[in-house]
Amino acid sequence: MKEKTPFLTRLLLIGMGLVIPCYLFTVGNVIFSPWPLYDRNRPALALLTALCTAGLLLLLRRADRHEPFFARHERKLLVAAAAIYFLVQMLLAQALRFTPKTDAEQCFTAAQLLVDTGTFGTNERSWIYFTRCSNNLGFLYALAAVFRFFGFFGWEDRFMQVVLVTSALFTLGLLCGARVCRRVGGVRAQTRMLILCAGCLPLFYCTTELYTDAFSLAFPTMAIYCFFRLREGKSRISRTLWALAFALVTFVGAQIRFTAIIASIACLIALLMARRVRLTALLAAALCAVFLPGTALKSAETARHLDPEDVASRSLPLLHYIAMGLPVQEDEGYGQYGDGGWYVFTTSFDDPAERDAALTTEIIDRIYYLRYPSRLLNMMSRKNLSTFGDGTFMLNEIIEADDHEPDNAVKQIIFLQGALYPAYYHLCTAMFLSQMLIACLACAQAIRRRDVRGAPLFLALVGIFIILCIWETRARYFFQFQLVLLCAGALCESGRIPVRFNTKRGASSD
Repeated sequence: MKEKTPFLTRLLLIGMGLVIPCYLFTVGNVIFSPWPLYDRNRPALALLTALCTAGLLLLLRRADRHEPFFARHERKLLVAAAAIYFLVQMLLAQALRFTPKTDAEQCFTAAQLLVDTGTFGTNERSWIYFTRCSNNLGFLYALAAVFRFFGFFGWEDRFMQVVLVTSALFTLGLLCGARVCRRVGGVRAQTRMLILCAGCLPLFYCTTELYTDAFSLAFPTMAIYCFFRLREGKSRISRTLWALAFALVTFVGAQIRFTAIIASIACLIALLMARRVRLTALLAAALCAVFLPGTALKSAETARHLDPEDVASRSLPLLHYIAMGLPVQEDEGYGQYGDGGWYVFTTSFDDPAERDAALTTEIIDRIYYLRYPSRLLNMMSRKNLSTFGDGTFMLNEIIEADDHEPDNAVKQIIFLQGALYPAYYHLCTAMFLSQMLIACLACAQAIRRRDVRGAPLFLALVGIFIILCIWETRARYFFQFQLVLLCAGALCESGRIPVRFNTKRGASSD
């Protein structure tokens, strides 16, 4: 007789299963929706997606057949993969070196002012920007810490300093993701993850971006890895240390880009559904122990440079981003900034209470307009395409800055005006959609086996999907969770190869 699945496990499986409708809708919408965003060729994209999906599944199946080889050389392959990514990222940064603009430039300039002069608040441009966009203060302080550290060694190339640190963080995120896959699906899943990463071409140059999209990429997988190590802890000291590491990674990631916290919430949900009450309480206590003093220290540092009253009254409210996330008209930028009218609207009020009331009214009116299913589907289709319809993640948007001339071979591929960009866009987008399909397949297989070990990965993907449906969004905003998507896809069992999970010490036992 088949063993009955506990209620909480069934509930967790349902939560994981939301990955399937969310991302299947996304794949179908990107390929078939008629909206002209990204100038994509839909028949070519459909064909490429089918070919990429079949090719990836075939490659994963072939890799599974050589599991003994990958098991023997496991550490060597991990080190080689990390070294290759790091080296290529550093080399491509030299070919793509640029002068930052817009948000990236504001953070870069303010961080240099903070290190060189002791403050950034006396600079008018920085004062205007950071009293408005206080969400980027954490990234500013992270950049300043990087500049201070390398300043002790006399290295003055601050562009490459940031690339070096971002590449090092990427390496940590890659290795943590690989080890998470190892714990859930053994050596084969770890190998699949590295193969899927190789098919995501933007990973090879993302660290050149110098902005939060790439800088925060490693934190979701690092948090999930700390979560797995916590569950494996054999002693109270070990569990406490890993809980603190989990909280620290979550805090730092959230300061750089707040959505990094979604992966940590997914871990807490998975732990609570597994009825690990003590471990859940330990994680909650660790998060409080890190977030409370960490937030206080950040506020105190900000108060040294900006008047807290200015930040409180001028900072863009949450309502601003939700309003931007409801593009009811087809000419409103497909969920992006459009003509910048929303920024002008929000900043036109001197009284914060009046501003919030106006935004609330606008949001209510827009939600009321979307009460009909056809209107809601129209909006969600346009916004979904905006978010997921570009497999290059538009990282070139920041890298190109004000110099759009593709004057070398690398730029000919990744720059919008490059000769090879149309082919590159379609290949990257087809691979991105294929990775979604494989993650959906992995989720379906896990549900069929009633296997919840990969729950943090799937729940994190559901969480970021929901947030990007509600929030203001661009193609870059999902990139932070790309490694999570690849880890989820790596749990896909290919072919007729029997399912085996490593149950030795070091593997998850929950």
